[in-house]
Amino acid sequence: MINCRIIEKPVFEVIGKKTWISGQNNELFGQFWVQCRQEKLFELFEQLSSDRPGQQTKSSLLGISRVEKDPANRAFYYMIAIEKPEKHSEELETYQVPASQWAVFECIGKVPEAIMKSEIYAFTEWLPSSEYEHAKAPEMEVYFPGNDGTSEDSYCEFWLPIIEKSGTAVGR
Repeated sequence: MINCRIIEKPVFEVIGKKTWISGQNNELFGQFWVQCRQEKLFELFEQLSSDRPGQQTKSSLLGISRVEKDPANRAFYYMIAIEKPEKHSEELETYQVPASQWAVFECIGKVPEAIMKSEIYAFTEWLPSSEYEHAKAPEMEVYFPGNDGTSEDSYCEFWLPIIEKSGTAVGR
């Protein structure tokens, strides 16, 4: 069983780099992470953030699936980002994450397998049986300081934006 909790967050800004994901090809995500590592993006993030976690997500790194226009369309921009620090680089793109309610799913284990497992659970089991539907906001992978994703006990989270389904009242 994958643990899930519901949270709300105000609007916040992130900075990073994006790529186009053209459908269900999960290899594109991994290739983009390798490219960003080779281009020293993560070192730039560390310099800009002074290695401090983001205020809203408490993360050191975010993977953002920008599906806010149409969550059913699995072709979208994917962004590797950090919450926007005071000092930032003009060469990085800025994106505003809207104020949202999120279903937060724990991902324990090696990345990307742990995230894929939580996403599958979120979309095939949790969401259909819940009183919620996908909101028009991005999905996020939230990575925390000290977790490099290579061990069986690595921890990160998958944030699914949600709204109440039409005609339901939460808590019935």
